[in-house]
Amino acid sequence: MPPEARPHLPRKFLDKLIADPCMKDKKSFIFSKEFHTTRLKLADHNQTAVNAESHIAGFSGGFFKTTDEDRHAASASTSKQLSSNRCTATAAVPKELYEDYSFLHMAVDDTDPPLACEMIRHGTLIDTENAKGQTPLMQALERIWDLHSVLKRSTVKGPLPPTMQGYKTQIENAQNRVRYIAVILIGQHANVNATVNWQGKVVSSLHLACATDDWDLVSLLLEHGAESEPTPTCVDVDTFLVTAASKRRLKGLKANAKATRPLRICPCFSGEPMSECHSKRLPYPDDFTCSCGSGKVYEKCCKARNIRLTEIWDEETKWIQPSRTVSLPNGPPSFASPEVHAVMEQFKQNGDMEKVMKMVPEAMFNPEVREVFDECLELGCQENIADPAFTFAYFETKYFPSPQGRSSSKHWCRQKQKEWNAAVDKYIESGVDSRPRSEIEEAAKIGISLGAMYRACEADGCDKVEGRDIEKMLTCARCKMTFYCGAACQKAHWRTHKPVCGSVEQTERPLPSQVALGDFVCKFSPALMMYRMGDPVFDGLKLDDLKSD
Repeated sequence: MPPEARPHLPRKFLDKLIADPCMKDKKSFIFSKEFHTTRLKLADHNQTAVNAESHIAGFSGGFFKTTDEDRHAASASTSKQLSSNRCTATAAVPKELYEDYSFLHMAVDDTDPPLACEMIRHGTLIDTENAKGQTPLMQALERIWDLHSVLKRSTVKGPLPPTMQGYKTQIENAQNRVRYIAVILIGQHANVNATVNWQGKVVSSLHLACATDDWDLVSLLLEHGAESEPTPTCVDVDTFLVTAASKRRLKGLKANAKATRPLRICPCFSGEPMSECHSKRLPYPDDFTCSCGSGKVYEKCCKARNIRLTEIWDEETKWIQPSRTVSLPNGPPSFASPEVHAVMEQFKQNGDMEKVMKMVPEAMFNPEVREVFDECLELGCQENIADPAFTFAYFETKYFPSPQGRSSSKHWCRQKQKEWNAAVDKYIESGVDSRPRSEIEEAAKIGISLGAMYRACEADGCDKVEGRDIEKMLTCARCKMTFYCGAACQKAHWRTHKPVCGSVEQTERPLPSQVALGDFVCKFSPALMMYRMGDPVFDGLKLDDLKSD
């Protein structure tokens, strides 16, 4: 399946929508390569250039383009209005007609329900107004009225000729598609009492629904709290009802409307209310584009590397926000020295680590914890624990790389590798270090999974390096993460390597600087954290005293 055929919508929901008769003559924009480029940017949590709330730049009209031109020119015939819906006009459209359009406004004008649904899933705000002051719901209701008026006027003069029947079907399908979008927006708790200036009057959603004689929409709006006159300036809704019977019908619907608005349907389009769906943390869908920016689906990207993505509705930002679940740090990294393992085990036995871990919330480091770790790293660099090239790159990138094994996205690791090694190159080019370039690179550059870039034999007592002592290393066929200079070293190291080979905890060979700084942070950060927390055991001690201990 091509990547552009992977919308961020449930498969069953999308299949049902595409099979709807109103979609027979419409191919959604979400299946285009152009939109897939936007989807990749929206899914990438590192991307800030595009977000779901962005206005559409350069939108010049969709299904209603010529209708807008005719209205703007204040001259239109019935036959021209029918044919204009084919979007064949060439006259220039005033830019202000489509100014400040959101993705949802674009979906309405393109009569594209799948686009509206996917953009709601990505977090497009439901009630963003365009330059004309229309929310997407008010725009959809006005467009329904446009199409209703065309169909109504065409039937007043008798049946359409056979050559025009196709246009009539297209208009009816378009009307049903826009109506679908309106119903979705109402279910997503769009503001049903927003108002807009329309034909010289201030009207609300209920006025427009009454104007189109769509009593199902009228009933739905009333269920969701629509008012006849939400503002004092609104015209009386009864002026949109021609007959006494329709006025009695509206009165009856208003009398039977419930006082409480129905629960919001979850924007993931599971069909469940929000309160029973993404109000709690749920797994990120396997077939959605991974949030790491690789462009691959999650199932074949980060999930395969033991990274758990979850998502939950965020009330502040009004979207279903994905997050990466990070295992809580309950010990030193796998490459730490035996001495560090012993120190950390002592912390655990004393209960000190539990005290520190209370500062760490699910899925991300607490800012206070992150601040302590960063302080430890800076102290370690100042103590000249690391290679000078490594220290320079750390301060240049404000980032400490550690071997990731299978715990991080390759795409993300590749970005970090590029930034880090560029900083090492900058250090080399500065000329402050007299060592050969190859020696500095061997000491400070990192590989694709953020361990040592230069492969070295990992058998005990062997220090051969690929490219310096041997042309090409052998790779462990099982884990593909451990390297040897030959079969003899691989066989000798198997007893040590076997327990970690292919395990989740396994990482690549670290640089000596990574080990040294990692040891320093692991030994020093729990004590520094408790010191920062004001633990009484550290009363009277200064930071230098703590560091020396």
